[in-house]
Amino acid sequence: MLTAAFVRTINRPGRYGDGRGGHGLSLLVKPTANGRWSKTWAQRLRIGGQTVSLGLGSYPAVSLALARERALSNRQAVEEGRDPRRRHAVTFADAMREVILLHRPNWKSTSNTEQQWRALLKKHIEPTIGSMPVADVAAADVVGVLDRVWDRPELARRTIRRISTTMQWAMGRGLRSSDPTPAAKASMPKLRHRVEHRRALHHSQVADALQRIRNSDATLACRLGLELIALTATRPGEVRFADWTEFDTDTHVWHIPAERTKTGAAHRVPLSSPAQQILTQARNLTNNNHGLVFASTTTGRAVSDATYNKLLKDHNIDATAHGFRSCFRSWCSDTAVPRDLAEMALGHTIQNPVERAYARSDMLERRRPLMQHWATYIT
Repeated sequence: MLTAAFVRTINRPGRYGDGRGGHGLSLLVKPTANGRWSKTWAQRLRIGGQTVSLGLGSYPAVSLALARERALSNRQAVEEGRDPRRRHAVTFADAMREVILLHRPNWKSTSNTEQQWRALLKKHIEPTIGSMPVADVAAADVVGVLDRVWDRPELARRTIRRISTTMQWAMGRGLRSSDPTPAAKASMPKLRHRVEHRRALHHSQVADALQRIRNSDATLACRLGLELIALTATRPGEVRFADWTEFDTDTHVWHIPAERTKTGAAHRVPLSSPAQQILTQARNLTNNNHGLVFASTTTGRAVSDATYNKLLKDHNIDATAHGFRSCFRSWCSDTAVPRDLAEMALGHTIQNPVERAYARSDMLERRRPLMQHWATYIT
């Protein structure tokens, strides 16, 4: 039976077994070209009636205790009818890609969730644990990833959640037996809880900001889209993916379908006179009645989620496109607009399920004059 001291000091070539209770574990020792000693772990198992050899890593990166743990896990997998070789064929990056594909159908087309997952994979997972078998990633390896992002609290929280989700996916498919993420998190300093609000102007500054955008050299489609965001107090993604079929020119209502809203509920937006003028200009620009309203002039697809924010930044407007919703909400508070009416205009849902069950009206007709007053104020 091997001991930690023997493994550390052995300097004679050969293969040394871990005894009858070692589950086929052995240490292969051989000299290297630079005069040192290579020590690698291997395990012999019978899988499907055939004797196979599995590599378990190299000493000292893999200690005797860890090699025994891996050997036992492999033997248990064989006893349960699973092939442990598959555990080592799937890397952590492979596993995360599978998780992305699994959950992608549930992500809204207007969100940037997939881009966030893939950015994490490229920038922080692939350079660290990406090439490791998902079965071998330990808490210390996860700490190595967290060290790279811990100074950015929100990114750190997302990284923890997404690594843990990937680990649980691997557990569900028999590729590993535990999730080391909680232990890794516990070894890190406590994250500062800091709520970062989206940058927004005071509502009295919106009119000037929109005038600067109108006078800019940005494409007309981009300028019109940003102005419609401000006029309707909708989310940027709802405007980016707005389709002509959603607009009723007879009732002057924009019907945003449930699958395109953050709340998952359909939202009707009454269109003020300036908002209708924006759509008229957009229709003259595209000269059609189908497809995206504010499609990119170069690709024909929806503009990226950074387009409107870049336009604001380029003209020294310290705000985000989403921040226009805050401007509208602050204006509602300052002008004594009833809270329920203001929240309904923003497309928010009532959190209390009982109250929500009884509140069936979306106050559309009451919101028409509200949105007209807001449009007059900012134009």
